[in-house]
Amino acid sequence: MLICVNCNKKPRQISWSRHQKGSSGASEWPLRAQVSKRTQRPNLHTFSGKKYCTKCLRQAKESFRKEVLKKSEIIASA
Repeated sequence: MLICVNCNKKPRQISWSRHQKGSSGASEWPLRAQVSKRTQRPNLHTFSGKKYCTKCLRQAKESFRKEVLKKSEIIASA
């Protein structure tokens, strides 16, 4: 599924048009742009078998690095 493991970010529907509404100067309705629904999907990446959005991926990698450093320090001190 397209959901971030950490923050539960998922696809959502947004309103979308090709240009500004009411591009003609006479009134609002001439040459009005059609507004349609579009699906906006999160930018997901796979890291250690789990899917993360870009923001959470940075946090996950940082915590992963800290865990690896702790383990290496424990092994080095033994």
